[in-house]
Amino acid sequence: MGTELDRDNGKKVEESIRLLIEGESARTYSSKQANVTICMVPNTLRNINPHAYTPRVTSVGPLHKEDQHLRAMEEHKVTYMYRLFCRTVESTNKDIEQITCTCVQAVLGLLTRVKACYAPCSTIYDDFMLAEMMVIDGCFILELLYRFEYGIGEGDPIFDNILVLRDIKHDLLLLENQMPFFVLEILFRITMKRMKSTSLTDLVFYFFKDMSILNNSKLTKKEGTLEHCHILGFLQSCYRPKATKRGLVPNISYSATEIAGAGVKFKAQTDDLLSVNFKQSSLVPGLGALFGRETCLEIPELSIKDSTHSFLRNLIAYEQCYPLSRHYVTSFAFLMDRLIDTKDDASLLVRSKVLHHKLGAVEDVTELFNNICNGVVLRDFYYTEEWKQLDDHCNRFWPSILISLRRIYRSTTWKTLTVIGAAILFTLTSLQTIYTVRNV
Repeated sequence: MGTELDRDNGKKVEESIRLLIEGESARTYSSKQANVTICMVPNTLRNINPHAYTPRVTSVGPLHKEDQHLRAMEEHKVTYMYRLFCRTVESTNKDIEQITCTCVQAVLGLLTRVKACYAPCSTIYDDFMLAEMMVIDGCFILELLYRFEYGIGEGDPIFDNILVLRDIKHDLLLLENQMPFFVLEILFRITMKRMKSTSLTDLVFYFFKDMSILNNSKLTKKEGTLEHCHILGFLQSCYRPKATKRGLVPNISYSATEIAGAGVKFKAQTDDLLSVNFKQSSLVPGLGALFGRETCLEIPELSIKDSTHSFLRNLIAYEQCYPLSRHYVTSFAFLMDRLIDTKDDASLLVRSKVLHHKLGAVEDVTELFNNICNGVVLRDFYYTEEWKQLDDHCNRFWPSILISLRRIYRSTTWKTLTVIGAAILFTLTSLQTIYTVRNV
């Protein structure tokens, strides 16, 4: 009896698996993980700060299309699409119907690629609805970029309200609110190519320039044949440092104040995006400045604004979710998280001109970096060599004593400890020299 029951259960399991296999084989397209560039943020990241990944006023693509609080913007999208088509009519010999048909047919021809960019469980719309969505959302973005570039905003409900424009910028930088860049490119070629010589990447770069996490104008587009996944992916590529040597993730155990207490000065560097440089002096810690040979750690000059928190989190989420991405931003966030342990660390970097913040208090900066890497897996680290050099310096006899003193007497400023310690060492060195000379 038991054997017959086992056979019946076995047949049920086999039938269930057969149906699952048939359903999988019947899929109309193949969505390889390497192609999926737009997906829902994993709960391990989302639960830390849901607002950082959620659209405020507008949806792009299918993932938030049904969110009721975003419906009000749909009418403005159609208006923007119409204005873009009208401008295209003026620059071509085609009428609006021809332009519409050209856009729709172009997008329909790309739908297989479009679907592959989204996780399979995310695309619940049929081809007609998805194509319509891509055309309307894409044309809305293009018209938005055009108006921002050429100052066409008077009497506009978006540009007349600085809060709405700010929220739209926020929404267009969310991982869940992206659309494939190749769709924007084809719509750009159809509707805007003959208007101005500006490229699509130029328009995107200019529109989001004030959202940069860097406090200088050195951020530039990366030239070449790199194919961008979407707007967020394009901006992530702009932060690629010149030197991209990867290494293992080190055990970073020193905070900024401890490193400074070991005779290392923090300096802002503005030459190479997210690059970090360690320059070492062979002199006694704390006395290098007297001879113009300071030991210093050069860090990119950062600008922390209200928008920085969400932008950073979505850049990191993109690097975490897209397997072909490089962890440029994640590596830098990991480094800053380790350097900033307390508000004293953040204050030190502010005084060193490494951090510029427009938040309410320095505690807000501390909280930002203390939580930025929670739930994050760092695959590669781009500052292994620099940190090894710094770690070797901090493990030297005298710097390690200064760090120990700093940890014991946290109420005393690192600068005071450095000066006192350097004076003691200098005195001992002088006495040793005098003793040696006399014995000679």
